[in-house]
Amino acid sequence: MNTPFESRTLVNGGMLKQFTGQSVSIMVRVESVAGSTLLGTSTDNQKLRINLPSELSAAQGSWVEVIGIPSAGDTIRAKEIIEFGGENIDFDVDSYNTMTQLLNNVQQFYRYG
Repeated sequence: MNTPFESRTLVNGGMLKQFTGQSVSIMVRVESVAGSTLLGTSTDNQKLRINLPSELSAAQGSWVEVIGIPSAGDTIRAKEIIEFGGENIDFDVDSYNTMTQLLNNVQQFYRYG
């Protein structure tokens, strides 16, 4: 049986404070991983601290999607981490930032079509 995705909002680092306590999804470039903590940078160059649900072997410079709950402006309690194949990914941060702004500024259009 397939489990549906939990509702979450796609954000960038500058938006985290608006979604404290709510489920979010954010793309993060890994700076370092030590134990249960990932230090990284969001697509809009915000420094973030991610509390991991389990060990992670992501390389420095790789992109990960973090699904979790922001507890402060720069900290997220992760529920899930999705790795995207290493540091050689050509990830378009400008398009991602534009998408997060669009999705969060015209929510009614996307909810009701």
